[in-house]
Amino acid sequence: MFKEIITYMATPCQSHIRRMGYLYETIAMRERYKRNRSSWQPHLDKSRKAVLSAAKRIKNRNKIMVMGSGLLLDVPIDELSSIFKEVVLSDIIHLPEVRRRIKKLPNVRLIEQDAVGISEKLFQNIKNGPNELPCPSPCLSDSGADLVVSLNMLSQLPIIPHIYAMKNMPEIPENELKNWCRQIVESHIFWLKSLPCATCMISDHSFTKRNIQGNIIETGSTVYGTFLPEPEKSWIWNLAPCGEECHDISKELYIGVWS
Repeated sequence: MFKEIITYMATPCQSHIRRMGYLYETIAMRERYKRNRSSWQPHLDKSRKAVLSAAKRIKNRNKIMVMGSGLLLDVPIDELSSIFKEVVLSDIIHLPEVRRRIKKLPNVRLIEQDAVGISEKLFQNIKNGPNELPCPSPCLSDSGADLVVSLNMLSQLPIIPHIYAMKNMPEIPENELKNWCRQIVESHIFWLKSLPCATCMISDHSFTKRNIQGNIIETGSTVYGTFLPEPEKSWIWNLAPCGEECHDISKELYIGVWS
């Protein structure tokens, strides 16, 4: 707990990012990885392999942008640094350990940005009005990439905004919130398709929960029912073994790769 508190205090970030819970969730993700390293590692290794596969298909290797770089657990950063002249790692927040990690790689830099452009708008709408859900407005604050990778982030984009809106806008019906979350997911996909460069998206799209006997007790979409074509590659991520979220229920995510 002490290490988490130190990280929370030492990480620079904008006020709304901290107050909405992005920093807390990033630190919590780090701790979940430590607890579930063995069950997560196959997924992380396959994600890294998929990123490298996409990178090696690119003829012009001047610049790559990895969106959702997070804790670098699924980013083959050393290999990308050797393949591309410039590597840009984009996320809404970067912990100090990530900043230390890239110091030895002079062609790697970080940018902090909200991939769908809603976090600050939502925060301000709740604080100052109007008390409404903002429209997603994806943008790229750093242009000229030869390859943009969306890395295990698609289903994560609505999570904190959904929780924050539900807590602070109780008058908004749940079905309206879910439709808004789907708009967030779709906006990122449409934005990727609009880019003039090559793209690669790695993301979970559905989940399965099992009881301790291994029987399926629940399935569903992690992207609010958004249609996705058949992935080029797929695998299962054992996200939460029994005991992580519930003592007798496990959760698996189904991952896909799209170019």
